[in-house]
Amino acid sequence: MAGRKSSPNNKLRRNIADDFGVLTNSSKLDPDGVLTAAMGRDPEQADLLMWAQMPSDRRNEALLRIATLRRWAEEAGEITAAEAADQIGTTVNRFYEIAAAWKRMPTLSAVGSFARKSGRKGSRLDGDIINKLQALLPHLVKANVDAKTATIVSLLLTHANFQGTQLPHVNTLRTMVEREKRRLMGEHQVGLRPGFDVSACELLRADGCYHIIFAAVDRTSGLILGFSLGELEGSRNAYARAAQDALDRIHGTTSNTLPWGDTTTRVDIIVGTDTAQWAALKQEYTELDLGPDFGLVTSDRRYGRYLKLVAGNAIGDIRFHSAKTEVKDVVETGNRFTDAEAVAAIEVAVASHNNVIIRQNVAKGAARPARVTLRILEFLAGIK
Repeated sequence: MAGRKSSPNNKLRRNIADDFGVLTNSSKLDPDGVLTAAMGRDPEQADLLMWAQMPSDRRNEALLRIATLRRWAEEAGEITAAEAADQIGTTVNRFYEIAAAWKRMPTLSAVGSFARKSGRKGSRLDGDIINKLQALLPHLVKANVDAKTATIVSLLLTHANFQGTQLPHVNTLRTMVEREKRRLMGEHQVGLRPGFDVSACELLRADGCYHIIFAAVDRTSGLILGFSLGELEGSRNAYARAAQDALDRIHGTTSNTLPWGDTTTRVDIIVGTDTAQWAALKQEYTELDLGPDFGLVTSDRRYGRYLKLVAGNAIGDIRFHSAKTEVKDVVETGNRFTDAEAVAAIEVAVASHNNVIIRQNVAKGAARPARVTLRILEFLAGIK
């Protein structure tokens, strides 16, 4: 190092890293693979160098933001901006700024530039180029579904739409391609991201109040795996019955015709008013170390979110009234159904909905659900 002229700190750190050959060595800069696992890919050189210089508190903050941003970007409609902002401890407007930076370039540099105001911002790319890439990628990946990631990246680099333009770094392109391949592969597979949701429906109880549906919803395929009726103050028990109903259907004669995913990546619960029971259950889940993320959704206006995601405003001929889920008012006009009658009517609607989904599903997958998928359903059903 003797004789080298002084230079700015960031340039000196880069030179030192180059000299010692660690800049591209993730085993030294990310020895436990924490950053790699969080980003879902091999980090870029700049990411590794930044990560290596981060203290623990900034690392933890960056990991939280990466997880939230990936869910926001990759699992559309499953988390609101307000919930995401709350998770990372910022305002909604600030979250949109962070999400926009992540969308332009999903790297640690983009996250780090917001984790602390003094952080270094990543290079900004032309928004039009990014928009063109995101518009083209689904078609390109689907047309080359069996091609290697490198092949699709080459197709992007040589595509007529991008001649004479500056595309993102090849590692960023690889990330975009791999994310789209994962999205396409899991778009219609069953069991990857079950969600448990609750909503009032138009069927009236004998007392004139709305029947409340608790459902195990498969957010990737759009299937309704199971359901039950219940009350918000007893959502734990109602979801346990829905999970058991899902298990009964899975163990039936038709589940082997479904394209099951090889794992479950997360499960989320739209919690009723019995929040203390759910907090205790989540603690038990953590202690059992079942693996996939276990999310409890307690935000306002949460009811009906996943049902709307897979079925819109109705299942079969039965309309949802999600805004009425917490309302106990008696409806004077309308058809009354006993619990048994309501279950029968909903069963017909669920069968109709699922039959349409199954006929339209062209995904490939395993003949049986993954063991972790069954274990999560068993856990929620109260099976020890």
